Amino acid sequence: MNILQLTRTAMYPPQNGAEVRLWNTAQKMTEFGDLWVAAPPSSEQPSNDIEWIDLTSPLFTRQPIWNELWTGLFLFSERHPLRKLLTRSLVRTVNSLGISFDVIVCEFPQVTDAAVQLSAEHDAVMLLNKHNAEHTILDGYLQERGVPDLLRRRTVENFYSFEKQAISAADITVFQSKDDQARFEETPGTETFVIPNGCDFQWIRDGGNPAQAARECGIDENVFTCVFLGSYDYAPNRRAATVISEEIAPEFDDVTFLLIGRNPPSTSASNVYTPGYVDELPGALQLADIALCPLFSGSGTKLKMLDYLAAGLPTITTPVGAQGLTVEDGKDVLIYEDAHGFVRGIEQLRSSNELRHRLAAAGPEIASNHSWDSLMDQYDRVFELITGDQDT
Repeated sequence: MNILQLTRTAMYPPQNGAEVRLWNTAQKMTEFGDLWVAAPPSSEQPSNDIEWIDLTSPLFTRQPIWNELWTGLFLFSERHPLRKLLTRSLVRTVNSLGISFDVIVCEFPQVTDAAVQLSAEHDAVMLLNKHNAEHTILDGYLQERGVPDLLRRRTVENFYSFEKQAISAADITVFQSKDDQARFEETPGTETFVIPNGCDFQWIRDGGNPAQAARECGIDENVFTCVFLGSYDYAPNRRAATVISEEIAPEFDDVTFLLIGRNPPSTSASNVYTPGYVDELPGALQLADIALCPLFSGSGTKLKMLDYLAAGLPTITTPVGAQGLTVEDGKDVLIYEDAHGFVRGIEQLRSSNELRHRLAAAGPEIASNHSWDSLMDQYDRVFELITGDQDT
């Protein structure tokens, strides 16, 4: 079986939640057949069973084009011209290989049209991996930017319609949470599965090297520390970083706030550190005393939450951050709606050893049920359906 996975971002080496998910999915796909991955070129490519198809067009290598411009044009039309340009470029690149594919795996909205066209041309099964309910993220972002309601609603409605059409076009859709599945439950024409996000549980539990992580992050390992993980080219993570830097950190002069992840924002706060991507993630989590997840938009299960819980970190989150997880406020995590709540939560955890220990003990048990190996095995059911359809 020939499988083609389409993505608008490189996945190796994985440096954020989406890339970790992509990489684990790709590795799993190699169990079902020969895998080709069409993606922008990355700094390195592993020697394994994957064939790489480099998407070198600026349409895929320049984020302002495939992200801000591509999304913004939904204000004017659901069928805007940039969709056609991306599709034409990707389809031409794939078809130049002269390979017939049996399964087309679509990972992001920007490659959806190409997945639909290639599935039709190759008489292939289309598998849509739905990472998020993207229209909800877009709605939150436009509200934060103060876009007038009329323009915001038109853009979001057009994008929501586009998402529903993509699900209808797919033969199988894999959601990352039951909440996201429910948002599209009335969309016809597809078989659906829910396969949530996971974590490298044992790697995190092993604890890494905190002293090395402290040097990498440039912080004193003996100072009380709050940590946030995220790739900051993702709007909800950027907002979270701003909330931490401008609304939470100023309330705690004697606490270090560590913002780990790619493309960190600049900050003038003396107690906020932005080391960027950190290789020694388990050690960095061991350095921390509290984990923060002040996300106010987004969908799906958050990988950062699973990493926090696996590390046994007392965690403060929003309802959005807790989506997709069976956690209870006050028992497993602390849940607050705004920055003032996070300030109260930090104060609670600093003053109560009993509360810190109780939340720390609850986390690993929850995270242990979300190991990548066990979750990726759920794709066995997906491909049983696919091979049954194809009689291969």
